[in-house]
Amino acid sequence: MTTTALELHSVSKTFGATKALQGVSMTVERGEVLALLGENGCGKSTLVKVVAGVYDPEPGARMLVDGREVSLPLEAGASRDLGLSFVHQDLGLARPLTVLENLLGGVAERSGSRLRIQWRSEARKARAMLRSYGVDVDPLAVINHLPPVEQALVAIARAAEELKQYRERTGATSSVLVLDEPTVFLPEEEVQFLFDLIRTIVASGASVVFISHDLPAVREIADRVTVLRDGKLAATARMSDVTDAEIVELIVGPAIAKLDAFGHGNVHGDGRPATAPPRVFDRSPGAGLHVTGLRGGQVRGLDLHVAPGEVVGLAGLLGSGAEEVPYLLFGAKQATGGELTLDGTTVPVARQQPATAVGMGLALIPADRRRDAIAPAVSVAENMMLLVVRRFAVRGWLRNRRLRGAADARAETLDVRPRRTDLPVGTLSGGNAQKVVVGKWLEIGPRVLLLHEPTQGVDIAARAEIYRVVRRATEDGMSVVWVSSDFDELATVCDRVVVVSGGVAGAEIPLRDITPEAITAGVYGASTSESTILPTVEQVAR
Repeated sequence: MTTTALELHSVSKTFGATKALQGVSMTVERGEVLALLGENGCGKSTLVKVVAGVYDPEPGARMLVDGREVSLPLEAGASRDLGLSFVHQDLGLARPLTVLENLLGGVAERSGSRLRIQWRSEARKARAMLRSYGVDVDPLAVINHLPPVEQALVAIARAAEELKQYRERTGATSSVLVLDEPTVFLPEEEVQFLFDLIRTIVASGASVVFISHDLPAVREIADRVTVLRDGKLAATARMSDVTDAEIVELIVGPAIAKLDAFGHGNVHGDGRPATAPPRVFDRSPGAGLHVTGLRGGQVRGLDLHVAPGEVVGLAGLLGSGAEEVPYLLFGAKQATGGELTLDGTTVPVARQQPATAVGMGLALIPADRRRDAIAPAVSVAENMMLLVVRRFAVRGWLRNRRLRGAADARAETLDVRPRRTDLPVGTLSGGNAQKVVVGKWLEIGPRVLLLHEPTQGVDIAARAEIYRVVRRATEDGMSVVWVSSDFDELATVCDRVVVVSGGVAGAEIPLRDITPEAITAGVYGASTSESTILPTVEQVAR
């Protein structure tokens, strides 16, 4: 019996002039978790899509599954019959359809000349299946109406079930689950659930390919690591043989210098104390953003002040209300009360609409960029200049060359890769697509930038680039509200952190005291003061 579940040899893929993969070889052992790492745009997702049969590799590529040679390119759906299951970065769900419709496969029965589906029966089966994986989601809910966390859990449960059915159908003990950025939408407790699920799958003899930018998660779950850089294989090693610093250097080269340039406040990006003096902000009553009595969803009367040029982080557990604040202020979610004052102009937040928010100078970068922030089929240039397209119109005619030139300059500033603004933005990696989103909003010169999980699924180099661009914009007086569940990130970028609990703003952590540990203690301390059943900081750390 072969010891390998999946082997790839000499896989190359070219898109126009871009060499996405160049002779990549990789082996996945039976019963292991292999971490596949690399910068956004290094070729990870392209490699996965070759294995899935989405992309055709260049001639000369070889693939072996369970020791058997498989003809490439794969036909559509052939990967499922080989015991390969995938959760792609975009989750691979049909978002306008229900959970049940996404889970159905081969359940239709022929009645005469028509196909019938026993909807009630299938809904019961789907509910039982989801619950068997610890996922409590209504099978009749439309995917687009679910929060990102539940969408991710549905996709993961579906993939795990495909593997289970494959093993039951064939009697095979070798199968492979590929998870592309599975922790992006998951809070801490769901990440632990995912790890338990992965361990269960591996214990059955299956293997997992785990793609992530979350090094602590990789360190906890992976047995080996394979790193891609610029479409080529950089290294493969056992996790026990490499340090985090060595992995980061394999991914992007010496990364400390990159992050040092963008670290500020109390710590640098690598956690070392910063030496830059704290900045002085104008905290007079008429300056910057003032929010009073904000209500809506889980938010129950939140007050907030952000001075011109200041970056204020909001930290809280899922359901605390912190994650809803940007959407309420922007009018993307209906508020029920509160006032927003920006540079002396006051408006009721309940009347706020996205169009009026943009008119006031507010910009929103949402967590789900594919659903809420980009038009995937439209070019990078058109996405980036969408809000200022009138600049390039003369007497009703759009000057495409001028638009492309402006987009090219912004893409150069943001280091968008590949440097081709004519490509559909949906073809870019997650990190580069996020740079386009940031660029789009910075084009209007916003007075307030509202950010929700702006670097999820973004590699360390792209993350540092986003930090740099946002920090530079604050030098012109732009106020920033930064909501993130990544407390290391908040410690790196924020001038002040406000803990949100029970829908209101609680303790503030000033610049001199901002550390990931201080934020964690503040968040869990605020939560445990209201409930005795929440986990302690020590429990969460374990």
